[in-house]
Amino acid sequence: MNLIPCTACRYCVDGCPKRISIPDLFACMNTKQIYHDWNADYYYNVVHTANRGKASDCIRCGKCEKACPQHLPIRELLKDVAKEFEK
Repeated sequence: MNLIPCTACRYCVDGCPKRISIPDLFACMNTKQIYHDWNADYYYNVVHTANRGKASDCIRCGKCEKACPQHLPIRELLKDVAKEFEK
């Protein structure tokens, strides 16, 4: 199981031009991997992307990765999240 080691510091969210709530989307992905829970899909589609960007909206500008203290490959991880939740 490959969980995303995001600490939800939210530094990546401020500069995102597409207003993607990155830590929340990563939490949905981790929840789905751990619990195989349909609720993760609900939270992704109804709660965390209702008035904000979806993972597939990422324009790969890299601002999030520059701000990430964990140095996560956020742009690649968002691709994985989009594959999982935006089928």
